[in-house]
Amino acid sequence: MTCRLFILVYILFIGFQSFSALQLVNEITISGNKKTKDFVILREMLVQVGKEYPENGPENIHDLILKSEQRILNLNLFNEVSIALNDTPSTGCRLHVTVIEKWYVWPIPFVEFSDRNFNVWGNFKFDPDRTNYGLYVFNYNLFGRNHTLKTRLKTGYNTMIAVEYRIPFISKHTQWGINTSIAHSSQNEVWYETRNDSLQFYKNGRKNLITETKSYVELTKRLNPFTRIYYGITYEQGQLDTSVPVNDYFVNNLRHQRTYSAYMKLENDTRDNIFYPTNGRYLALKAGANAWQNNTLEPNIFVSAKAQIFNHLTPKLSSALAMHTELNSNTNAPYSDRQMLGYDELVRGFEHYVIDGTRGLKINTAVRYLVIEKNIKLPFIPIQNYKRLPLQVYLEAYSEGAYSQLSNAPPSNQLNNGLIYSTGFGINTLFYNDRLLRLEYSLNSLQEGGFFVHFKKAI
Repeated sequence: MTCRLFILVYILFIGFQSFSALQLVNEITISGNKKTKDFVILREMLVQVGKEYPENGPENIHDLILKSEQRILNLNLFNEVSIALNDTPSTGCRLHVTVIEKWYVWPIPFVEFSDRNFNVWGNFKFDPDRTNYGLYVFNYNLFGRNHTLKTRLKTGYNTMIAVEYRIPFISKHTQWGINTSIAHSSQNEVWYETRNDSLQFYKNGRKNLITETKSYVELTKRLNPFTRIYYGITYEQGQLDTSVPVNDYFVNNLRHQRTYSAYMKLENDTRDNIFYPTNGRYLALKAGANAWQNNTLEPNIFVSAKAQIFNHLTPKLSSALAMHTELNSNTNAPYSDRQMLGYDELVRGFEHYVIDGTRGLKINTAVRYLVIEKNIKLPFIPIQNYKRLPLQVYLEAYSEGAYSQLSNAPPSNQLNNGLIYSTGFGINTLFYNDRLLRLEYSLNSLQEGGFFVHFKKAI
């Protein structure tokens, strides 16, 4: 009896302690959002008015506030986000969100290199003929609802006209969104073959050696604050000039091809900063079917998966682990659709190579140490929202490996159907939370070492 009484008292004590530690959120206010609608910010909050949250333990109010700050910052609408908690007997628990908005309209004249990365452009002695120039017009946060309109007009090595519109949520009360894009492009040089694990270029002085039209429509739905599902269809049409060597660039060794695709993707994202994560998880599973058509219709089923894990080992030291895999049922895909490694997916140290494939796997690991974190005052900047520069500098050590499978790979390509790997170290500098400069030295499994420059994240 005494034992039962003790257990009962203990349970009541724990329950009382838990109950007494709950905090009721009475109010959430926002300031600094001159254009952004309140509901765009409130939608990303993991703390809501009228609900109670524990002060300590898992999923406590302080952790939820920190994650809410990260989620709002990941909208890429603000340079700075802070949430203050004010808890007094008279007013109760109140939260105040303060944001500094970015500049949302960017008409940007530009000159950019057209090769796969900065290092490949260096192989051509930074030839100005291999650059594009033109005008990008980026309209972010249209109507204050986080809509995005992007227009691209460029000429030079590539010619392109493209329009993209992204609506994360169709209305204030729905979880559905829609994205759509159409682009028409042409090149005066064709990447038509891989030989000795390197791209072969064809150019004869004529213009528009290849023209392409690409479009897509994608419906999205947010299932919960961290999970979203996508349903999309795409259409592509390509045409090679009669002077270009055909090889198997398109199916049936013809000079034209239409590609149809339908897919579904499930995405779960808890990363603290989508542009350079140091904590959180990311998982994306994608499956679909496509078909290449000219004289015949060649079907294909594809699946892909990407998983990333980021952890804080200490306040300044973090680890990163990532895996990406892709499988296609049709092992005789045309050359234009078997770009496995060396393009969007890259093993560091192999920047100068491309590896074709219809099935592949890549694994990245890294350890990062934060050496500098500060807000630099820039009084000479005329735009008030950019007078402070958030800056983080990381030292990074990494190791990567990959495998790409291709049936009937040309004998000169030695990197197909075998393991490649590399290791290295670098300095990563993050500006304004979303602009990255990577300076790295890598040593690959071919025993080739080199210094490389990149402008987007590796993991």
